[in-house]
Amino acid sequence: MWTKYKSSGTWYGPVSDCDVLQIRESMVRAKTEKELLRLLLELFKWGDFSQKPLFIELLNHTEDEVVLHLGIRVFCSICTHEDLRDSNNLYFLGCAEAEAVRVFASAAESTLSLEAIPYLLALLEQWDGHADISRALRDSIDAITDCRKVAGDRATIDELGQAYVEYTETLDTQKYYYRTKPAFPGDLTKVLMQRVFMAANQGQSLDMDQISALLSIWSGEKVPGESHTVIHSGNYQHFVAYVQNLAKKPWEKGAKYFYGHQL
Repeated sequence: MWTKYKSSGTWYGPVSDCDVLQIRESMVRAKTEKELLRLLLELFKWGDFSQKPLFIELLNHTEDEVVLHLGIRVFCSICTHEDLRDSNNLYFLGCAEAEAVRVFASAAESTLSLEAIPYLLALLEQWDGHADISRALRDSIDAITDCRKVAGDRATIDELGQAYVEYTETLDTQKYYYRTKPAFPGDLTKVLMQRVFMAANQGQSLDMDQISALLSIWSGEKVPGESHTVIHSGNYQHFVAYVQNLAKKPWEKGAKYFYGHQL
């Protein structure tokens, strides 16, 4: 699971057959950090976030890079505005090495929260001399706020910070946003089906990692194809059925979800 799920273009797998009680009992017997993280993730999939403090403690104190990197992704998927406002929850960023910073930059957009920006700006100030990391951080900031339109491609950190402050003044900061719009699965399914229709007509692969991963993580139901899946008449209807099923659920625009559970 570790290599497969640490990428921001994948979901976290199906919900465990074990119920919450069984998972909690297994946690007591967990002998490794990897095992504990796996069980915490299964608990979150069931909508039980009561052990989030334990998860954050693990994230902030692990010396296992694999646990840290996957843990960063999971944190970004389940964190709330309030979680991000408490800088103690992101203690791991204070001593993060290059790869952990890359993982956070890649996963930060999935927080759907403007509260992630101050951390990205702080990291940018620290890592701006490293071209690839700086670009990843700037791309993440831009994806969340679209600050590049205001500050420009070569904006200084101070200019990005000012653009962020001005941007937040125009929005309801209690809501969650994806690409500057209130997060809503229906918006992503429209983009998904546009791509599916085009790919089916041209015999192309789906080639849509992030939106597929977000829909799968938000709903807990996997998009019926991988990025490399070639779309054709035989599987086109699977995507139609998937979108129709999601449309039946009572989503709230501007809310954040994890496996169908509102955070």
